[in-house]
Amino acid sequence: MAEPEGPEVQSGVLEHIDALRLTLLKTVVTYVVFCIPCWFLSEFLLNYLLAHAVPEGFTIHYFTLLEPFFARIKLMLTVAAMMSLPFTLYYIWQFVAPALHDNEKKFIRPLVASSFLLACAGTAAAYFFLMPCVIAFSLSFSGPNMDAVIGVESFISMLLILVIAGALLFQFPVVLFTLLTLGVIDVESMRKRRPAVIVGILILAGFLTPPDVVSQVALALPAWLFYELSILIFSHYKKPDRSGAEAKHEA
Repeated sequence: MAEPEGPEVQSGVLEHIDALRLTLLKTVVTYVVFCIPCWFLSEFLLNYLLAHAVPEGFTIHYFTLLEPFFARIKLMLTVAAMMSLPFTLYYIWQFVAPALHDNEKKFIRPLVASSFLLACAGTAAAYFFLMPCVIAFSLSFSGPNMDAVIGVESFISMLLILVIAGALLFQFPVVLFTLLTLGVIDVESMRKRRPAVIVGILILAGFLTPPDVVSQVALALPAWLFYELSILIFSHYKKPDRSGAEAKHEA
C-alpha cells in the first residue's frame, strides 16, 4: 500500500487546524454575545437569589463599594456559560461529526442530550437541596454572642460553586457509560473498585464543595447512588459492535 504523500497529509492537518480554530472562535464569540444580555439579567437574578435562597429574617451585607458589582459579574459569566452551552456542544458536534461513523453518531447524540439534562438536574439539586443544607449548617453555629454576617459576593460565590459542583458530579453516569463503551472498564471492575470509587467521590466532593461535612456528603451521596444505579443498569449493557461499521466505512 502506497503511503500518503507529505503535501496531502500537511494539507489535511491544516484543514483540521482551521476547522478547530473556527470552532473555538464561534464558541468564544457566542459566549461574549450571551454576556451582554446576561449582564442586564444579572440584577434580576441577584435580587431573585437573595429573595429566595436566603433564609427568612437573615440579611446579606456588602463590605466594599464594588462587591455587588463583582457579584453581578460572576453571575453574568456563569449564566452566559450555561446559556451558550447548547451552542458550544453544537459547534463541537459540527467539528467531530465528519470523522464519525453512523453508529458512533447514534451513540453520541443521546449521550450529549443526557449530559445536558444531568447538568440541569445537578444544578437544581444544588440550588434547592444543597444550598439550604449549607446555610442551615452555617447558621447553626450562631448564638447570643456570635451573629452571622455574610457578604453578598461570598454568598453568590458559594452558590455558584455548589451549582457548578452539582452539574459536574451529575455527569458521573455519562462518564461511566463512555468508559464502558470504549472498553476502558467493565461492570465487574466497577464492582471490585467500589470502595476506591466511593473514596474518590468523597475527595472530589470535598474539593468542589465548601469545607464542611454536610455539603460534602450531600453532594457525594447522589454521585454514589448514580454509581450503584449505573452498575445495575450496565450489567445488561452490551457494547455496540463497531467492526461492521468500520468495515463498511473502509469499503
